Amino acid sequence: MKARIGTEPDGGAADSGSPARVDSNLIYSRIFDAIVDHKLGPGTHLKEDELCDLFGVGRTRVRSALSRLAADHVIELVANRGAFVARPSVEEAREVFRARRVIEGHLIRRAAERRDPPMQHALTEHLHGEHAAREAGDTAQVIRRCSRYHQLLADQADSPIMAGFIRELIARSSLIVAIYEKSKPDDCEVEEHNLLSEYVLNGRADEAAALMDRHLQGIEDRLDLNRKGEPESDLRHSLGFA
Repeated sequence: MKARIGTEPDGGAADSGSPARVDSNLIYSRIFDAIVDHKLGPGTHLKEDELCDLFGVGRTRVRSALSRLAADHVIELVANRGAFVARPSVEEAREVFRARRVIEGHLIRRAAERRDPPMQHALTEHLHGEHAAREAGDTAQVIRRCSRYHQLLADQADSPIMAGFIRELIARSSLIVAIYEKSKPDDCEVEEHNLLSEYVLNGRADEAAALMDRHLQGIEDRLDLNRKGEPESDLRHSLGFA
């Protein structure tokens, strides 16, 4: 059994100088990443007592992290019931993808206009990881890499406010996919990432924006908006404590 993050292996409290000391940022990041990676499913109850135990912290830090996640619209705080991973509605699903097509189309144009060697290195390295995950049959890693490719592209546009919007929309998209996806990503998605990168790195902004629009529409087309969500997830396992 793994020790709690905020405690020593024997169960004692970590001292203030310990590298294992947990703050609300770490709790926020672990939960946010678990949602994006499809480890925490829609509707999962994020029980305060259990989170306090897993992270070895008090309620103040847990509540701070949950408040930030609620502000990002990836969890819902329900009076007298607690925190739950959000369950986007059909209309929210459509609206999220409409927003992504507009914003990511703009950002990929900006990225193509400011292409440089560091951008080429970042995109190439990421795509190598995508292909390796696909070859290894590591579905969880493929999902993670595909989602983070879009954030990586957004970050190249040197527009931190809009990139922040995309971060939230990607997380909400992950919940939407977890509920409504009728077919898994195929090799075409990775190949489109290759082509998007090629267009960006060669300054072909119009072609990059047009392909991004089709690419996101393709993801939306894989959704069955009449489908019910998966059962809620186990917190300990989903957050990497089991």
